[in-house]
Amino acid sequence: MRALGPVADPVPCSGCGKLLDPLRAGHVAIFDSKFHFFCDRHACRAHFLGEPPGEADGTRQARVPLSFFAPRRSEPEPSRGHIDAPIVPFHAPASSDAALPEPPAPFDDRTLVEPIAHAIHTEEPSRIDVPEPRDIGALLLVIATIAGTLAVALGLAGDAALVIGARIVLASVGAGMLVGRAATTPREPSDPHPAPILAPSIISLVLAAFAALRAHPSLGAEAASLAGIIVTATAVGAWLLEGARHASLAERAFVAQSLAVPGRRAPDDGATGEIAKNKVFDLCPGEQVLVEPGEVVPVDLVVGSGEVFVLPWLGATTPVRRRAGEPVVAGAKVVRGRLRGTCTFAGNDRAFARVLLDPRRRADALAPIARASRALAERWSLAALVTGALSAFIAGGRSYVEITMTAVASHAALATTLIAGVAGVHVARGILHAQRRGIAYKSEGAWDRAARVNVAVFCARGTLLLGEPELAELEAPGGKLEPLDVLSLAAGAERGEEHPIATAIVRAAVTRSVRPDGVRNAHHVPGLGVTAVTSSGEDLCVGSRALLLANRISIAAAEQRIAELEALGRTVVLVAVGARLVGILGLQDGLRPGARAAVQHLLDAQIEPVIMSGDARETCEAIGHSLDVDHIRPEVLPTERAAEVRRLIDAGMSVAVLGHPGVDDGALGAADVAVALGAAGSSPGDLSVSLASDDVRDAALALAIAHRARLEARVGLAIAVLPALVGAIAVAFGVLPPAYAPLASLLGGAMAVLHVRALDRVRESGTTRGHTWENGPTAP
Repeated sequence: MRALGPVADPVPCSGCGKLLDPLRAGHVAIFDSKFHFFCDRHACRAHFLGEPPGEADGTRQARVPLSFFAPRRSEPEPSRGHIDAPIVPFHAPASSDAALPEPPAPFDDRTLVEPIAHAIHTEEPSRIDVPEPRDIGALLLVIATIAGTLAVALGLAGDAALVIGARIVLASVGAGMLVGRAATTPREPSDPHPAPILAPSIISLVLAAFAALRAHPSLGAEAASLAGIIVTATAVGAWLLEGARHASLAERAFVAQSLAVPGRRAPDDGATGEIAKNKVFDLCPGEQVLVEPGEVVPVDLVVGSGEVFVLPWLGATTPVRRRAGEPVVAGAKVVRGRLRGTCTFAGNDRAFARVLLDPRRRADALAPIARASRALAERWSLAALVTGALSAFIAGGRSYVEITMTAVASHAALATTLIAGVAGVHVARGILHAQRRGIAYKSEGAWDRAARVNVAVFCARGTLLLGEPELAELEAPGGKLEPLDVLSLAAGAERGEEHPIATAIVRAAVTRSVRPDGVRNAHHVPGLGVTAVTSSGEDLCVGSRALLLANRISIAAAEQRIAELEALGRTVVLVAVGARLVGILGLQDGLRPGARAAVQHLLDAQIEPVIMSGDARETCEAIGHSLDVDHIRPEVLPTERAAEVRRLIDAGMSVAVLGHPGVDDGALGAADVAVALGAAGSSPGDLSVSLASDDVRDAALALAIAHRARLEARVGLAIAVLPALVGAIAVAFGVLPPAYAPLASLLGGAMAVLHVRALDRVRESGTTRGHTWENGPTAP
């Protein structure tokens, strides 16, 4: 007999070589970052490891804090203090001095293990044992489906009282299985309340029994058919929903398991090193944390001192450098160097746990589109019930039993688990896709706002541009000074500034062995330049055209040359001594890798990209032309960028700003959605989206993924709801018998699940070709 439930291609047992279903393997474990499937937990696993069966199953005891797992809705919330769970066994690492390994993930009845394209970061080769799934909920659904189907099929036997009684009994058995599943299976936060889902089945059974007892054989048979169809449709719909969100549930459990690692409290200065060897789970914000090379970062933290190389998020493959003051997210793995930092967030407050694992903040349960989906099944289905009853009553010619059947059928059409949960499936998949790129949304509201953005503003320096300009042109018009003397004056004026342009000028002077002039009384004007006094006592002005004009210095003689340099996309810095222009510096800043791809991601999502910069219009136009960006906001000073963003918002646009915290705080704070590069793990403030990477492509994808997920959720919800509405309307006006309404609803739900499957195939084919589902490059 074919196994019930989802199936997968058979794989060989790693111990004996026998082909088996990976979803129903007797034992699953991970060795060297690969999944291995075994027929038996003892013999096959021991044979694979080359150990006697007794040793292969050796376990020791450990206590695991519940606070690291997302509590189910049926469980009480853990208190602020440390709570120990019942003692659970796990396999000891091969190394005798290895620290406490990860606790098992919180799998429930609906979570099965499947290969997931992520590396599990552990300090030893991974040996994570997965408990066998319990199929109680699935078994109850199967029984309910069979009982409901038989109740409908027995209608071919006629309208005899005994047959009608048997059909009612079968339908009652199916309804009882549905009630039992609702009572015994933990409910996901994104699931609807079971009462409106089960009500049509129970009411239709009562109605069928009433009609049969009142000696109405035809109505009793019709009501029994309706009850059987509703029970079957409810069970099949629940089964289809479980299949649609199976992968998301498994990946969520994987993330929970990967993040549930203990950490070390860093010893105080002068304390013994033994303190740092003890790993604990109850790290709190503000504590000093120590992470050794090869270990996984257990909490979000900010690097305290020195520098380390880490894989910046769960699943990343390219190490990056993190210096003092920079954040690191939980799930990152230290590759080189010892990481000591201050914990910023722990438990479900961590960046990648907040909207994925915390049941109080899960985006797939609380996002507006997910709430609207549940509202259709929980509340608007009651409106369908009343509407159906009124329509049948007004039409006339129907008995009260027929009117009640019409009302119940209309209610059953909308009160389904598929309609209630299909939008949440798409939201969860979007959140998980984003987290694979190191993208963390602050809340479900932040995700929804990101999905509604129609304008994205790039703070050009450091996002689209490298932020490391180089001196490309050095001229001394008029011949009063030599070019190197002009560079000496400019370097002397910019020596105390940390802006990229100032750094580039000083670096150019060092490269050319030019000694900066000993200027004094330097006054930095943000976004414009510097005024000072040269070592010879003359007034010095180094900066933009606006700064020189503000100081009544004419630049008419060099206007044409300045326009030529700006047309090449170069930032022009002018040098004036004694109210006379003496030098022109042209700095060239290259495009960041992925800048064009980032702009294309936004255009594909129908989001208008905008370049905002303090450079001249000609420079911005040259940059925009190279990136196919038409909308530019040039010559905007840092102090004016917040007002510029608010002007876009006042024009009726939903605006996102892509920039770096600290540098672009003004623009980020004024935006509807602030996308901060390299900020995941730090104090979130008003940042709607934070990235673990500094890649501008990921910043654009943070918006594009949210747009795509919300669109797919709306399409999936429409696919599920429209047939149900058509069926309910047709039944209410007497065009079709009542049984057609739940059938139409089931058809719509099946189409919505097929829509999910089709999207999976599209994304898998895109990944096979080396691209993500957003048509962008895979994670670095």
